[in-house]
Amino acid sequence: MDIKTVGVEPFRCEISASVEQKLSHGVYLTFTVTNLTEHKLQLLSWYTPFEGFLSDLFIIKDHVGELLVYNGMMVKRSSPSIEDYLVFSAKDKVEITLDLTQAYSITPGEYTVQLAPKNWHYLHHEVSLTNQCSTNQLSIKVSK
Repeated sequence: MDIKTVGVEPFRCEISASVEQKLSHGVYLTFTVTNLTEHKLQLLSWYTPFEGFLSDLFIIKDHVGELLVYNGMMVKRSSPSIEDYLVFSAKDKVEITLDLTQAYSITPGEYTVQLAPKNWHYLHHEVSLTNQCSTNQLSIKVSK
């Protein structure tokens, strides 16, 4: 049975960060994913924060609403292998912390950050499924 047919979202995604950060130390956020099901799921790490900055992961806007341009790598891929999947046990939670300055031109100021909407691919009993995992929006104040 497909877990989407019983009305259960498979994952909950959240981002968190210190509200005030110093640019000289990096601008860090923590991304957390929780498996909300009673089943083991395998999440394809591509286009998620778990692979690092190999694609445009976040929507970051400055204090006037201007979108920051992604400056990181963009990777073109063929078919995924089993090593490209992260295993989430039932109710498991996994997190990663990333420095936004590695891929975005952040200067001192105020920003809002949220996960960019993308289809996530995951396996449930070897059946390939997709889902979008949206996050809360954060406000971050960056000083020198």
